[in-house]
Amino acid sequence: MADPMMTALQQLLQASLPQWQLDATVGSSADAITVSQETTTLTITRAPDGMPFRWVVERNGRRRTAASVNGVLRIVRQTLAPGYVPLSLRIAPLPATPSPPQDAL
Repeated sequence: MADPMMTALQQLLQASLPQWQLDATVGSSADAITVSQETTTLTITRAPDGMPFRWVVERNGRRRTAASVNGVLRIVRQTLAPGYVPLSLRIAPLPATPSPPQDAL
């Protein structure tokens, strides 16, 4: 695999699957990564140039796209672990708090 990003993604998937407690194997070819679990095989490729996303994850002819490595990881985990429910994280500023009076210091 000549693409360093594909190599890094393959290594990340190999490290992530045991952490997710999934029994799956990760393999690669010249231009794709495969993740296999029992009867499910996912093929991960780079999206063609000029597309608004970077990755394509294919399963049984159905293609899903991801804009980032995080998106690829989410697709892989949701596909291989149907009971997995992703957590939503919202980051928002805290409400403004008044400063203590100067003479209180």
